Amino acid sequence: VDAREVLLRGFELELRRSPPAFVLRDAGGLFNELTTIRGTRAEDLADFPFTKALGISSYPYLAYADPGEIPPDYYSRIKGASGLPVIVTEGGWTSADLGKIVSSPAKQATYFAAHSALLDSVQATGYFQLLFADLDLAAFPAPQPASLPVFAALGLTNADFVPKPALAQWDA
Repeated sequence: VDAREVLLRGFELELRRSPPAFVLRDAGGLFNELTTIRGTRAEDLADFPFTKALGISSYPYLAYADPGEIPPDYYSRIKGASGLPVIVTEGGWTSADLGKIVSSPAKQATYFAAHSALLDSVQATGYFQLLFADLDLAAFPAPQPASLPVFAALGLTNADFVPKPALAQWDA
């Protein structure tokens, strides 16, 4: 099973169980596909009028082969005319190959450099990097969720805390 399919199925289930209050999940450009399950952003904002910011969860490596392919309006199309501040609540770019997804530590570093410009384009007020270090999959008990490897190599260091090129971009 392709990593993109695993995540799309997971997001479908999540959205059916509990519609997002302020976090718009955009698993690598899948936002348009996901909105057909729940509705439009306008409906979400009408359902939650107290929303003060748009939190975005995004993993563009699931839709784009290279960080340079991420469109310049990647976040602004989600922000739309809402006027709300943007916060990236989680996301990143893997540094490992995942079946059909071909990546590397260099691609991950390129993503962090490009991501800074994307955040600036919407005057993002926050960005959270969930994983400082890659996950050590051998340390997780079986059975492991099918989606776990998809997120295992998002860290700025490897599992032994050896810096990857992305750390220098993060620090820049």
